[in-house]
Amino acid sequence: MRNQKAAIFNSILDTFENDDIRKLTELMIEDIPGYFYDIGASSTGKYHPKYALGDLGLTRHTVALVRIMNHIFALEHIQDRFDSRNRDLLRMSGIMHDSRKSGNDGSRFTVFDHPLLAAEAISRFKGVVESVTDDEIELAARACESHMGQWNTNKRSTTVLPKPQGKYEELLHLCDYLASRKDIEILFENFESVTKIEDYKFTFGKYKGQLLVDIAKANRGYLEWMSGNLKMQEPLKSFVQELLA
Repeated sequence: MRNQKAAIFNSILDTFENDDIRKLTELMIEDIPGYFYDIGASSTGKYHPKYALGDLGLTRHTVALVRIMNHIFALEHIQDRFDSRNRDLLRMSGIMHDSRKSGNDGSRFTVFDHPLLAAEAISRFKGVVESVTDDEIELAARACESHMGQWNTNKRSTTVLPKPQGKYEELLHLCDYLASRKDIEILFENFESVTKIEDYKFTFGKYKGQLLVDIAKANRGYLEWMSGNLKMQEPLKSFVQELLA
C-alpha cells in the first residue's frame, strides 16, 4: 500500500468474504488522506480510550470498530440478517467511516460533517470494480453518513446529519459507539508499552528523557505551565490532564 501504516488494515481485510468488495475497499484505503494515520480519534482526547489517541489512534479506532463488528457477525442470529456481501459492505463502511475526520485536506479539529465527506468518498468509487454494484456502494455510503447516530447536530455547524434508519446504519453506529467507549479497551500488539502513562517519557525541553509521572511528583507547577501555555499532542495532552486532575 502507498502508506506503510495502512498495513494495520491487513488483518481486517483478511476477514472479507468477497474478493471484489475487498479489492474495492483496498482502493478506497489508498485514497484516504495521509493525515488519517497521524492523528487520534478525538482532537481533544476526551471521548475515546487511550489506544485511540496519538499517532495511529484514529486508525486503531477504525480497526477496533471492525473487530467489534466481526464479533457481532459471528453470532448465528446476526448472520441470518446479513448475507456475506452485506457483511463486507458494512466492513467497507466501517473502514471508511472516519476517513475524512479532519476533512479532505486535514483541519486542525474534527470536521462535523465528516460522515458526509466519507460517504462521498465511497460513492466516488461507483463503477471502479464492475461486479460491485452502485446500489451496494450506496448501502455502504448511507451507513457511513449516519454513523454519528443521535449526536447529529453541532452548535458550530448548520449541518444536520442523518440518523441511522434500518439494520445496516444501526449496526455501524452501534459498533462505532462501542469502539469509542473509554471503559472498553481493545488490545493492539506493541501498543500498551508506548501509551501507558507510567512509561511516557518527555521528548523535549529540560526534562527530556525523564518519566512524565516523575516530573509530576517533583514539579507539578511545570505541568500546570504546560497545560496553560503549550499546544500538546495526544497522548501527552490527556496524560497531563489526568495527572493534574
